[in-house]
Parts: sequence; structure tokens; C-alpha cells
Amino acid sequence: MNKGIFGFWNPTENTLERFEVFSRFPFFEKKRKPRNDVLATDHARLELGICTLQNEQIQFQYAHDVSSLLSDWQKQHLNLGIAFFRPTPLFSPPDCVMPFFSIGAIAVAYFGIIDNIFEIREKLISDGYQFYSKNVAETLSLLFNHYLEIASLSPIDTMKMMMKQLKGKFVLMVLVEEGKWLMVGCCDYPLIVGKNKSQSTVYFGTDAKTLAQFSSSTRLIFGTPKPEMFCATLLQSEILTPDSF
Repeated sequence: MNKGIFGFWNPTENTLERFEVFSRFPFFEKKRKPRNDVLATDHARLELGICTLQNEQIQFQYAHDVSSLLSDWQKQHLNLGIAFFRPTPLFSPPDCVMPFFSIGAIAVAYFGIIDNIFEIREKLISDGYQFYSKNVAETLSLLFNHYLEIASLSPIDTMKMMMKQLKGKFVLMVLVEEGKWLMVGCCDYPLIVGKNKSQSTVYFGTDAKTLAQFSSSTRLIFGTPKPEMFCATLLQSEILTPDSF
């Protein structure tokens, strides 16, 4: 396992136990050593950021040790969420490479390359939006918020509009408080979808090895240059696949 993003949806069960598997990932073990007297560039362990819908509000937690998150989640029912994971870098990376951002009632995670993200950022700045970082995910969050609130679109139509506008090879996941939505889009980048044994929990992700830890079965959806999208809400008990756009 290297790095990636994933999302989960289950309208009935508490999915807490699914995250216990992270404690067994090798990136949590500090056993990497320099080779040939050269400073090792390997990463010592995994860092994990996860955003869930708890008590009707989006809650974000970040940790290098998953056990600290698990203890916080013991009394929570985690039915909906998105997350990113990556090796902990030896040096602090610039904020522009953080694959995650949360603003108000919206959280966004992405993976891949978005070719026109700087043009979108400049357009949002000209529209009066203020940025606090160079994080690509912040730009995506503000763009989603723009369509959702300023253009008064529904969450699904907002996601459709974003997927039409973004160019590149990527997977995008958005968590929305209103309506309890999880939306996943991919464009020209593989997306893996998995289910647990009871078929009650659906997982979306960019890393097959990670989803295999949670899922009894997985399937690979090869992203094409034509955007593809999946939507799920806790208010319904099925995954919605909007018409092609």
C-alpha cells in the first residue's frame, strides 16, 4: 500500500470495525533503515485523515496512529465518510500536496492530476473567493461550494457540473452534510469499488490493496476520459448512478 483516498457508505451498520485493519498496515511500524549509508527516503509510517458524518455534522480527524482514532470512535456510528492515507514524509510537504480539504458542511478528497486546477483557482479569485493555502483540495471545495450555494444547484447537479469542468486524470470524493451525501467521480483514472460480506457496506477507493482489507469482493472501474459518477445518501438504501453526462 502506498497512498490514496477512499470512501465508505453503509446506511444501517456501524463500520467502526472496518478501520481496525489500519493498525495492521506495515506503514505503522518504524522499521525502515537507511541503505548503503545514504539517507533513507522511505517513510516510517502512515498518516491518515478521515472525515465522517457524526451527529449530523462533518467531523475531521487526523492521526499517525490509528488506535487514537479508534478510541474516539467507540461510541460513534460511522456510516458515511471519506479519507486519505499516505506515508508520513521525512520533511513537511507543502500544503498544496495535501489531498484533502474541508470547508463548512463540505469535505473533499482527490487523487491524481487535475490539469486545469490553476485556471479554476484564478477564476474563483476573480469572483471574490479568498484562499488560505495553495491546496488543490481547497480549490475543489470552493468550486463545489460555489455551485452548491451561489448557483443553487443540488449536490448531485453540483458534482456533475464539477466533473464536467475538471480536466485531467483523477478520482474525486465529496462528503456533504445536507442530505447526507457521499459522491464519487472518476475521470481517466481507475476507481475500485468493493463490498463487505453482507453486501451492506460499499467502499470506493484508489488503492486495491487497501480495499481488499475491507471488502470480500472488489471490482475495478477503469476511468475513461468521459466522467463517471456514483452517489450515495444515508436517506436511501441504494447507490445512485446518475445518467451519463
